[in-house]
Amino acid sequence: MVIPARNEAGSVGSVVSRVAALHPGFDILVIDDDSSDGTGELAHQAGARVLRAPVNLGYGGAVQTGFKYAYEHGYDLVVLMDADGQHDPEGISDLIAASADYDLVVGSRFKGRASYRISPIRLVGMRLFSAIASAIMGRHLTDTSSGFQALGRPVFSLLALGAYPVDFPDADTLIWVSRHGFKVGEVGVVMHRRVAGKSMISGVGSSVRYALKMPLAILVTILRIPSAEKGEDVR
Repeated sequence: MVIPARNEAGSVGSVVSRVAALHPGFDILVIDDDSSDGTGELAHQAGARVLRAPVNLGYGGAVQTGFKYAYEHGYDLVVLMDADGQHDPEGISDLIAASADYDLVVGSRFKGRASYRISPIRLVGMRLFSAIASAIMGRHLTDTSSGFQALGRPVFSLLALGAYPVDFPDADTLIWVSRHGFKVGEVGVVMHRRVAGKSMISGVGSSVRYALKMPLAILVTILRIPSAEKGEDVR
């Protein structure tokens, strides 16, 4: 279990505790992305192993750090989820079950349920980029912005050893994984409003930056040529 966290003291302890209660055999790794509010200490008290970044890596940098840890320590599967309480740990079992059929499984709020209101602008962007990714990949996906995922070793090795977005890993990352021949699928999950803190895509400025960056990121991904950057453990 990889949980990136930056200034999530209001929620990370309860998230780790709930995951540990539902899945007592899991190794839970929290990447404390240079938090200033005691996030790492609270995660450790709840039972997680904590890696603290000395500088702010960004969401993608923190996620990739978790992938690198899993790669170096020989794990076969990584479940990725947020520390803000949005991703319901009840969905973890469904992600793991689906990983028997897919190399990367996305937890979709649109196949499941979102117990909060998504702003119209954000919803349009999510639907649009999911549709673009689906057309490129030849597979229908509904929620490419979801960070609630299960990744097999070949996929997280690819992302650990190669280039990975530092801010918004999204549809472009799924396209990149698919272009390496991996099978991407979805299962329905429940998502809630974040318990505390601030979303990395909040406010007009961040939303506009996301809307401008993602088409360019997708274009760059299409133009890139899959190569041997994925390493010996990636088929």
